[in-house]
Amino acid sequence: MPVSFKSLPALRAAAVVLVNVALAAGLLVLAELVLHRVYDWKNPFLDNGETRLRVRHPVFTHTLRAKFDGYDKWGPANSRVFTNSLGFKDASTRDAPLVADRRRVLFIGDSFTEGVGVAYEKSFVGRFAQAFPELDVLNAGVSTYAPSAYFAKLKYYLDAGLKFDEAIVYIDISDIQDEAIVYRRDLSGILQLGVFAVDPVACLPQPAQLVAPPARGWLEEHSFVAEFLSKALYARRVEAADARASLDDFMRSGRVYSRDWGRGSWTYDAQAECFGPRGVAGAIEKAKAEMDRIHELLASKGVALSVGVYPWPQQMLYDLEDSRQAQIWRDWCAGKCRRFFDHFPAFFRYERAHPDFIRELFIWADNHFNEHGHGVLAEDLIAKYRD
Repeated sequence: MPVSFKSLPALRAAAVVLVNVALAAGLLVLAELVLHRVYDWKNPFLDNGETRLRVRHPVFTHTLRAKFDGYDKWGPANSRVFTNSLGFKDASTRDAPLVADRRRVLFIGDSFTEGVGVAYEKSFVGRFAQAFPELDVLNAGVSTYAPSAYFAKLKYYLDAGLKFDEAIVYIDISDIQDEAIVYRRDLSGILQLGVFAVDPVACLPQPAQLVAPPARGWLEEHSFVAEFLSKALYARRVEAADARASLDDFMRSGRVYSRDWGRGSWTYDAQAECFGPRGVAGAIEKAKAEMDRIHELLASKGVALSVGVYPWPQQMLYDLEDSRQAQIWRDWCAGKCRRFFDHFPAFFRYERAHPDFIRELFIWADNHFNEHGHGVLAEDLIAKYRD
């Protein structure tokens, strides 16, 4: 059948579309081939252990990039982040000299002290700094740190000439398991970060999600773009399901607020699994030994040491106010610490007055404090520090 002149423009348009689609597909395939070769099959669009903010460090395993001004995503939150010249979270990208012109207090801890998911000024360290403008406050906390990393980082900066008058170490509930199976030193004494367990996936599981992850198909296995889009869409579905969920949904076995999630259950379950060959008791002793090293290091430099503790949702749901966590570090601090900040009573007082305390204090579907939770801790810390 002959083609009429009237149909020629439509055919030309269709040909242009097809050519452009083919060209785009060819460029995408070429880009995928180049990216796979350059990045050795590690998707550059996903977090492979290092981001614009979070970088590796040869001495204390990982840290934050110095003079960073940008955003850090934590779950649904996407908070603005600044780090100073030392690579510590701060109110701005200020130059933090090794020697300050006023009294200096340094905080160190893990993700709770870093203040993931909230802006610095809303974190308990940021609020402390605002309450005491006469102090130069540094926040050396970073996600996944534990006493071994606290020691390595403090020693590194003290050896570099950093001067501070007091170090306040906030020991997290997860520090005990991290000391047992996440941190170890190699034969040269260099700190190593990993999952040193027979079954790493089983020993550090992510809490079970309300929405099952999709099966990974051929396209996701071979295309960085497809893998990224698949994970992004799944994250959206998880966030939507979490927003609709009740506390009972998250208290079911294996989920983020369940009694049996081992990473947070050791304070009331001495038989919690995945705490190394010596169990929970051995993990506690290792953490205390690392804290002994910190005390000796700081004492040799004339730096005062203070220690703080706070609960996770598991402690507020299933544990006592005088938790094993508080007992251990209260006893350890005797004769070593300038101050011991036990924030369990403040949080349990809040619980007794607020039935919906989990949603009010913690990032929903997460065990970290939200802005209000940081405020409760900060108010208690500031009052105790002034006493």
